[in-house]
Amino acid sequence: MAPTNLIIALAGIGAAAVLRVLYWAAQFVVYHFWRSSKPLTAYKRVGTDAYALVTGASAGIGLSIARELVRQGFGVVLLGHLPDELAAAAKSLNSPRVRTLVVNARTATPEHISGAVKSISDLNISILINNVGGFPLADPPLRSLNTLTTAEVDAHVDLNARFMARLTNLMLPLLAASKKQTNERSLVLNMSSAGRVGMPWIVMYSATKGFNYSFSMALSRELEDDPATAHIDCLVAVLGEVQSQSNVMAEGAITADVFGSYVVGGIDGAVSRKWREVRPYWGHDLQIGLMDRILPESMLTHFAREELREKKNRWDAIMAKRR
Repeated sequence: MAPTNLIIALAGIGAAAVLRVLYWAAQFVVYHFWRSSKPLTAYKRVGTDAYALVTGASAGIGLSIARELVRQGFGVVLLGHLPDELAAAAKSLNSPRVRTLVVNARTATPEHISGAVKSISDLNISILINNVGGFPLADPPLRSLNTLTTAEVDAHVDLNARFMARLTNLMLPLLAASKKQTNERSLVLNMSSAGRVGMPWIVMYSATKGFNYSFSMALSRELEDDPATAHIDCLVAVLGEVQSQSNVMAEGAITADVFGSYVVGGIDGAVSRKWREVRPYWGHDLQIGLMDRILPESMLTHFAREELREKKNRWDAIMAKRR
C-alpha cells in the first residue's frame, strides 16, 4: 500500500511540475509574440496631449524608447547632459511635441532636479521612463572594486540610483495629477539589468541595478495601496545584453535602436498580468529565467565570471595598446 501511495504522490508532483512548465511556456509565447498594435492606450489622455519623460534619452536605449513613444502618439521630454547631442536627438524625432532638459544626473543637486521638473509641469505627463545609467568611470569599465577611487564609487550611486530616486519622488505628484478620467493611468518604468544578481568586475554597477530593482518593486506595492496613486503602474524592466554607448562589447546582442520597440510593446502585457518585473525582449527573458530559476549558484558564478572575464581581458588588451 505504501509503495502505491508513494508512486501516486510522485506522479502528482511530476504532473504539477509539467503543468507549471507548460503554463510558463504558454505565458512566454503569448506575452512575447502576441502584442497589441496600439500599445499604451491607457496612458493617453482624452482631449489633450500626453507626454512621457525619458531620462538618458540623447542616444542609445533612451532615444530608441522615445522614438517608439512618438510613433505611438506621445509627446516626449528628452533628458540628458550633453546639449548638442540632446538637440540632435530631438531633431531626429521629427515631432513638434518634443522638449529637452539638460541635466547631469551625476552632479544635479536636489534644487536643480526640482527646477527641471517645475519647468515641465505645464505638460500632461503620464509616463516616466527612468533609463539613465551606465559606467561613470574612465576606461576600462570592468575593474576590481579595490581599483576604483571613492569618487568613482560615488559616481555609480549618483548616476544609477540617487538621481532616479530623486526624480521619481518629484515626478509622482505630476503623474498622479495627470489623470482626469477614471480609465486613465500613469506609468513609471525603471530600467534594471541582469547584473542585479551580482557580477564580478562591475560590483558597483551590479549593486545599483539591484537598487533599481528593489526600489521599483517597493514603489509598485506602495502605489497600488493608496487610492490616490493606485492608477500609477510601476514596472522594472530587466535587461540582458544590449549594444549601446555604455556596452560597446555586446557583440551579437540586440541593438539599442531595436530594443526600444520591445520595451514599449511589452508594457501592456506586463501590466495586464499584474507583473512588477518585465523582461521585454524574449531572448533576455530566456537567459534571465535560466539564471533565476534553474542554474545552481556554482554554475551561475562560473558563467558570470567567464562572461565578464572575457570582456575584461579584451578591455585590458585594448588598454595595453593605448599605453
